[in-house]
Amino acid sequence: MTDRVVVQDLAEVGSSPTPGSELPAFQGEVLSRATFGASAARFTPETAVAPLPPNLAASLLAESLAGPWPPIDAPTFLVEVLRRDTASSGINATGMDAFGDQPWPDVQRGVFAFRHDWMEPLVERLEWQTSVTRLASGSESRQARRRIPRRWLTYKVGNARQTDALVADWLADHLGQMALWPLPQYAVHLTESCERGALALSVTEADGKQFGPLSANVHLTYDGVQGWQETENNGRWILIIALDGWQIAQLSDVESGLLWLTEPLARAAAVGSTVMPLVWGKAIDPADLTQWVPGMVGGNVPTQIQPAPLPDQDVLDDPWLDEIPVWPDGNWRDDPTAAAQATITRQDLSPADPWVRRDDPWSTTTLQRRYLASSLDEIEIWRARLWRTQGRLEAFWLPDGLAPILWVTVDADPADGFLRVDGKDISAFWHRPAACSIVHPDGYRQYALTATCHLDQGGVLVLRSGLETQVPEGSRVIRLVRCRLDHDAIDLYWHSPTLLEITLTARQLPEPRGNDRQTYEGE
Repeated sequence: MTDRVVVQDLAEVGSSPTPGSELPAFQGEVLSRATFGASAARFTPETAVAPLPPNLAASLLAESLAGPWPPIDAPTFLVEVLRRDTASSGINATGMDAFGDQPWPDVQRGVFAFRHDWMEPLVERLEWQTSVTRLASGSESRQARRRIPRRWLTYKVGNARQTDALVADWLADHLGQMALWPLPQYAVHLTESCERGALALSVTEADGKQFGPLSANVHLTYDGVQGWQETENNGRWILIIALDGWQIAQLSDVESGLLWLTEPLARAAAVGSTVMPLVWGKAIDPADLTQWVPGMVGGNVPTQIQPAPLPDQDVLDDPWLDEIPVWPDGNWRDDPTAAAQATITRQDLSPADPWVRRDDPWSTTTLQRRYLASSLDEIEIWRARLWRTQGRLEAFWLPDGLAPILWVTVDADPADGFLRVDGKDISAFWHRPAACSIVHPDGYRQYALTATCHLDQGGVLVLRSGLETQVPEGSRVIRLVRCRLDHDAIDLYWHSPTLLEITLTARQLPEPRGNDRQTYEGE
């Protein structure tokens, strides 16, 4: 090593330096020391901790990990950084740059640029908050504590794809920090290729309400809840994912099939590229990721994102009965179920039978329903329906599916006040006050409140409210019960941008009586 006439020198240094030499080629791998400035023709490091002695090597290849490099004079300088900044003033390389994130005007933020795996549904959770107090009569006193629901998204990432292998490292850097998250349920696709510098994107049919600002400054005004307005520092941004990479862009205007950009497109995008709106979000809960082979992972990633804009209530056309809307029955896949629950206090302190007391002597039946919205219009109707219900706050009518369907045997006039019906176990199921949906043979529906049912030359169902029109013979009578949701958190399962599954549990409420029918509202 002391002879200066050497053609090539290969050295691996642990903690002691190598004597300087004038070599045509010098290759070193350093663990705990760094290299001082050198006039190298080509310099390719991967950053680390401490130095090598100066030399005049024609080619120097070094590998390091976390420490700074002094300024050097080299024509080519390539740096690969994992999570630490370098000390060189002319190099702006951070952990976010290494993972493909783009710089932000004020502060750098991460972008969750990973595709959702549609092999499993995208879960969107809406969380209201309601205070429920049982009254002595069996009714409830409910008070809303959250006007706008919290919003969560659970992404399914990875399907043995190497492009998702960075998701674990990305979450390690951004867990608990604000980042930009896409909304795959509102994704559109490019219908024409866009060259670099384009100012407009031709996409499939896009809804301008879904491409909103990044954050929501929600506040209550005389005109209702406001806060989804676009401002200078709160613009509308999109994520464009193509086969060769991804990029973000800011929108200036949204048309049905055209997205206008504020600045020219940074890179070209091919036909079929996915375009998704971005919102601020924060991943708080740990993600459960499964590693199949090195470099391929997958799992669920939950995150809390900005609240969604209020839906348009004008799209609702639900009929109303006794100042309560009537909901449709479940329409998909699983059979509806019912559960009978009660609060029971049991004291088993003696060898004899235990002392048991039921603390809620009222009906506590719960009904499970599953709904499927298969079009954009149906999805908007269900969003408006859930926002009007606000978790456990508001009540609604729901077909219970427990009482058998009755058939009208004689034409009924609106002035009669009763229906002559036929069916099984009429008095057993229809003796309590409830409501009913009367379906005519031609499909027309009308609704009425029911009292009791007795036998008088056949079954007679007494009505508590008037009829809109004459009821023909052969009409069906379906029992409705007064319900409210049994949970404040509602999960929306997005199977595709146009296919939404909703699973709900409704709790039956007793018929109001006495002062329970009086609603006290502040001015």
